Amino acid sequence: MMTENERGYTLVELLAVVVILGIIAVIAVLAINNIIEKSRKQAFVANALTMKSSAQYYAKDAMLQEKGTNKITYKELLEAQLIEPILDPHSKTVMAPEDTSYVLAEGEKVLSICLLGDEYNLCTNDSGEKAEIPFSTLSIQSLKKN
Repeated sequence: MMTENERGYTLVELLAVVVILGIIAVIAVLAINNIIEKSRKQAFVANALTMKSSAQYYAKDAMLQEKGTNKITYKELLEAQLIEPILDPHSKTVMAPEDTSYVLAEGEKVLSICLLGDEYNLCTNDSGEKAEIPFSTLSIQSLKKN
């Protein structure tokens, strides 16, 4: 039982607290979604760097066997078991082993990459033309929407 000195919160005060908590929750969800999207883009670029490392081994092996290689495809890297199947971070599916994703090499030095995902790619330059992305300029800003 309440005495004359005890007071509870009014309905308006409780509603104000609920509204404030709702606003904070919306802001948090939006911030978390931005962080998740940025990390997916970073994971896509990391997949490209993994392809670069695998292609370097492939190119060095080709030079030892005195075979020239210029274009090293994702499919070739998978068949040589130099790379695990790549999981596209946006669609969460394994990328199909095709010749559309590749690394360009000159001798044992890898120069540029073209990596095609389901939603994003690293094969389009700033003017919208299909072109390989040099590893020296590779970043999440290089990602373009398909």
